[in-house]
Amino acid sequence: MGVPVTVAARAGRAVNRALRPLNVELRRRPVVVEAPIAAPPEPDRWSTDQLSAPEQLQSAYAAAAAPIIERHRQQTAADVLALKRRYAEPIFGRVRVWDLVERLGCCIDPTDQRLYAASQQTHVLQMIAQMERDGVATPELVLVALIHDLGKLLLLTDEDPANVVCMNGPVGEWEPGSGLDNCLLQWNHDEFAYERFKDLIPDELAWLIRYHSLERAQTEALMDEQDRERAERLLTPFAHYDHATKTPFALPAVSLLGYRDVIEEAFPEPIPF
Repeated sequence: MGVPVTVAARAGRAVNRALRPLNVELRRRPVVVEAPIAAPPEPDRWSTDQLSAPEQLQSAYAAAAAPIIERHRQQTAADVLALKRRYAEPIFGRVRVWDLVERLGCCIDPTDQRLYAASQQTHVLQMIAQMERDGVATPELVLVALIHDLGKLLLLTDEDPANVVCMNGPVGEWEPGSGLDNCLLQWNHDEFAYERFKDLIPDELAWLIRYHSLERAQTEALMDEQDRERAERLLTPFAHYDHATKTPFALPAVSLLGYRDVIEEAFPEPIPF
């Protein structure tokens, strides 16, 4: 029960008389009632400019990817030769390959509309997880899966993504059966990684890294007998896992650390990259 007003007033005057010699007066302080914090809007009240539908995000991603893909398609022989010269020497210094594989976690292909913003490390682990499920995860295939996209680390530099990602076709005209090594192809992460690993791993695995982004319809006729044998035995099955396992919606069922021994055994010392 509250104190009666008359009693409260009488008590206040008594206190003020006691405080008067000190030149102090007791006064009432008005009570301020703060306005309640507004509740957030209900989801059905959010406007369309606050949320982006998946279809809108997909369209925006495709629109951003299109000019990159077009610039890659427009590579000329002069462009390819200039890129070969630019990256003839290491740009990351001498580094452990394991450190490069870990760095794929920071690397996102801005044109890959199957992975979207999932990292290249996620992509690698998705490949290996499916290989394990299918019982084809040989040490050789796992090794190539781990390192085949290390050239995409150029995305972490100031290089134009059009020179790093996308699929590769021939530049210029070539005789059928010339052999892929004798033709000039578009330049991207494949060639960058190939140049770094060609003297460190078996030749056919280096070939697989070099040509894993081939536009098969454009290059099939250019293959010589060795190319065709390797394409059937290595490139076709590898390409299945490289492309068919991509998704931004599934976490890999394997751990990267579980495959460190594969890398350390193949590359016990730092390499020029």
